[in-house]
Amino acid sequence: MKKNQIRRGEKRTFWTEIVFWSHLPIVVIWFGTFFIPLSLWPNRITFHFWCILILLLLQLLWGIILYPKTKKVNFICPLTTLLQYLRGYPIESKKNYNHSFIAELLERINIKISFQWVNIMLWITFIIVAIQYLWFR
Repeated sequence: MKKNQIRRGEKRTFWTEIVFWSHLPIVVIWFGTFFIPLSLWPNRITFHFWCILILLLLQLLWGIILYPKTKKVNFICPLTTLLQYLRGYPIESKKNYNHSFIAELLERINIKISFQWVNIMLWITFIIVAIQYLWFR
């Protein structure tokens, strides 16, 4: 293997890890916001609702944009698309729209959880946040 091929592989791994870990602040905001007391942040419920709604709408919009390639309308994270592209998967690959940062992160620490279970958890949290927003703000 040539020296420049190794360097390209190292750069790809480096950027893959950067994109992978850039998901973490989003997940921390998604789940962590639940634990901030309203006494410290009175507008927490409003922020949480709109933050999650915007993230879901962005993923839906990205899924619609990718529809010609995937032939499915899915909620697809643009960061996941970039991550899987850097890993060498084509956009139409199931690895692009059937993948979860949370599931992969937990797998890295030897906790197995399916992509579908993560999606269920995300929808449950959105429903909880929507109920909070509609009735308790």
